[in-house]
Amino acid sequence: MSGLRRKVLWIVVIGLLVVGGILYATSFWKSGTSVKPPLPTVRVGTVTAEVKQSTYCWSDGGEAVCEDHGLPEADDLQLVPVEAGAEIDVEFHAEPSNASFHQLVDGELVPAEPVVPDEPGVYVFETGGDWPQGDSRYVFGVEVKE
Repeated sequence: MSGLRRKVLWIVVIGLLVVGGILYATSFWKSGTSVKPPLPTVRVGTVTAEVKQSTYCWSDGGEAVCEDHGLPEADDLQLVPVEAGAEIDVEFHAEPSNASFHQLVDGELVPAEPVVPDEPGVYVFETGGDWPQGDSRYVFGVEVKE
């Protein structure tokens, strides 16, 4: 093999490795961000609350991702003003098994009914469940004005 052919062969091999590496990195980056459970819609009375993703393990198309989130502070959430005693309606993408609903009280999750308390204040809630793709928890906050 002549020197020129050897150089061309090496350039082709290196080019293929570079292109393959870029394609692999791009597909890994895209897939890492696409495996996430869909957010539910939460209506509190006539207002829609902003929902944040919390802890989850989710699989889709042979890929699985788990993320662990600590319990949020009220300052971490977009609080919506609501009426005292308003009903909370959580609409998931599909009905979960083992659905749960909690209120965050003094840093602890306490089982609760999906109703805003009657007293003025800031309230943080956590909800979620299990689906065939995995389990997921979601958080949102509301404020009852004086």
